[in-house]
Amino acid sequence: MIKLAALGPAGTFSELAVNKYKEQIDEDTVVKFYPTITKVVNAVGNECSMGIVPIENTLDGFVQVTLDLLASSDLNILNELVIPIQFAFVANSDMDKLQKIYAQFKTQGQCCKFLENLDGVKIITTESNGVSVENIKKEVYGEGAIIPRHMLTSIKNPIHTINCVTDSKENETRFIVLSKDKTNYKEEKKYKTSIVIMDAKDDKPGSLSKVLNEFASKGINLTSIISRPTKRGLGKYYFFIDIDGCYPEQENVREVIEKIRENSIVKIIGSYYSL
Repeated sequence: MIKLAALGPAGTFSELAVNKYKEQIDEDTVVKFYPTITKVVNAVGNECSMGIVPIENTLDGFVQVTLDLLASSDLNILNELVIPIQFAFVANSDMDKLQKIYAQFKTQGQCCKFLENLDGVKIITTESNGVSVENIKKEVYGEGAIIPRHMLTSIKNPIHTINCVTDSKENETRFIVLSKDKTNYKEEKKYKTSIVIMDAKDDKPGSLSKVLNEFASKGINLTSIISRPTKRGLGKYYFFIDIDGCYPEQENVREVIEKIRENSIVKIIGSYYSL
């Protein structure tokens, strides 16, 4: 039996990702929900054998806390899943009486147009969409919340409802499945490899350009690149790079990464495929 950690409480997009994963693997699975992404990641390899966390959103980009945790942990990405994301708004008062809105920290960046049109309303940041739902269920007059649209039916007798407040109909979130184990290679699957370039041994102008040229020289496609501060001083960054291909099974991917390791510390976060 698999014990799986996920961002809770139940009912949010993380649970949709969990359910999709369970359908794909067809194994007995017990899910344990945690209040923050950090607690989910810390549970993997301890209280749970695996975990699922969000890493990237169409509208709001990468989840920074997830990237930072991947850089510092010894976990591997086993798979990724993409879930469509839409939000609704509910309130326990009319809009002209609204004083507070609860919204998860990444949700705010996906509903900017709606939030920018509100004047004099305090935005309360929550750790998860489930917490926003729990707050609105307290039925405090003058309070509202941005919640997952599929959770609208769980709210009883809201005074005001807007069915969709998402900035785009094409909004999606990419989730990753984490474990201390590595995935078993399947030749028929299309793989992606995620790496972190930690510290350049020879920090000179053009160092990053040389790294990128190494991938180009072997015809390897980069699907994303993002920097995150090392928190060890200004101007010090990790570089998170996603590429098409599998390390170490594909020779061109293996050769490029070993070449980059001659001048930089490279951490392989995982080679994986989409479910």
